[in-house]
Amino acid sequence: MHLDKQHPRPVYLQLKDLLQQQIEQGYYFSHQQLPSERDLCQLHNLSRMTVRKALKALINDGYAYARAGKGTFVSDLAGKASKSRPGASKIPGLSDWHSTQPQYWQKLIDPLLSFDCVGTEVVISEMLAVHSLEIVASKLFPEIIKYLEQQWQAGHICLPAHNFAITTLRSQLIAMVNAASMARYNPKILLGCAPGDQHEIGLLLLALSLRRRGFQVIYMGPNLTPEEFHQIIETGQPALICLSAATEVAADSLKALASRCVAEKSVKITPNGTLETFKPWLTFGGVAFSQNPNRIAEIPGIYLGNSIEDAVNFIEHLVLPPGQSTLTTRMQPDLRQTSHA
Repeated sequence: MHLDKQHPRPVYLQLKDLLQQQIEQGYYFSHQQLPSERDLCQLHNLSRMTVRKALKALINDGYAYARAGKGTFVSDLAGKASKSRPGASKIPGLSDWHSTQPQYWQKLIDPLLSFDCVGTEVVISEMLAVHSLEIVASKLFPEIIKYLEQQWQAGHICLPAHNFAITTLRSQLIAMVNAASMARYNPKILLGCAPGDQHEIGLLLLALSLRRRGFQVIYMGPNLTPEEFHQIIETGQPALICLSAATEVAADSLKALASRCVAEKSVKITPNGTLETFKPWLTFGGVAFSQNPNRIAEIPGIYLGNSIEDAVNFIEHLVLPPGQSTLTTRMQPDLRQTSHA
């Protein structure tokens, strides 16, 4: 949103609308500090008085509150979140999560930023004792990671602290993925980041969700090379492939890899010893496509949507026969013999 100083609507209300929009869209979270008056003045080329009026209007509407000598912070958005997202109240434990989020935010961020490994383990254990693994992994971790990225980019935390925190949370996610059980006869899903892409947090969350649904997940993580990719397809024979890209460069690599995958045929040996060609479903996702939807049409595959929940539901729809659950479904011999890409 651009602030137009020639517009009839006062500039301070335009700034208030901008901050409110960012809060409602999740750019800022409950009890997170908003940019200072000085930062907002420099960012939008405004006077201190204009910025103060905007923040006061935001506070009056219940979106923020002030702490003497500290700054302006986002209000507890639990009530607004439940009203603005129709499905929010249907997620088990979500209302409890919102009410305790600020407490856990601070309890977890403090040991992360002070390089306290043991303290971090203790807080995460406490959270898992109160909330489900899905709530902790899919709600708390991504929000804290986003917050840490913002704080580092703003110069509020140092790079070593940022890297330690991200690496620690990534390690926790990997441990959760490895601990999740899988059903032996459920479809195999191959997950990997595009060549050169190191951003695997979203892919880890997808791997965790799929394993919790009983799928056999072949998780290859960041920077999947073309050679590894084709060896895994030939040997592992996955029912579905999901590639992820977080940057424009990674999206280009993903496009090249997907195009090559579509052009080639894979061969498998059937139980009676004959050779058959097969094509797994080819799907993709990632920040590169949610931020630039125009790139979706360039990829010769199926886009899984902008959320982990959408991706999991889409994958289940693609590889499972109608009406069957991942916990009971056995692979059918002809499940992957037709090209779907």
